[in-house]
Amino acid sequence: MTAPRSTAPARLVLAPRAAGPHRVPLLTWLHRDPRYRTLVRDAGQAGGRPGFSDAVIIAVVAQGLLPGLFNLVQSWVDQQRTEVSIRLQVGDSEVEIQVNGRTDPAKLLDEAQRALHRDDPGSEITPAG
Repeated sequence: MTAPRSTAPARLVLAPRAAGPHRVPLLTWLHRDPRYRTLVRDAGQAGGRPGFSDAVIIAVVAQGLLPGLFNLVQSWVDQQRTEVSIRLQVGDSEVEIQVNGRTDPAKLLDEAQRALHRDDPGSEITPAG
């Protein structure tokens, strides 16, 4: 028997914009929350895109942890005055979201869910309750 898609882990690739040195690196910021210390790591030399740093971060988290992770990323973006590209994969569905100073963290989860749901009706992300 296969587990429902909403329980499938979410794999994220976070790429902060390289607009100069950050006062606090995103990985350090995320590790301040003990829930993410073992789930979020530096991807090493995974390569990047023009304008984005090579400090790519990989996370594999339960979908219920996504709201908290999105809030942390948004607070980092606001503090650093920069942006982050997030590639979110659940099963075979994948979506890329840009987080910047104008992003509403509450809408990130909705945006990800709509995009994933468009590709696969079984990929609903449910927040932890």
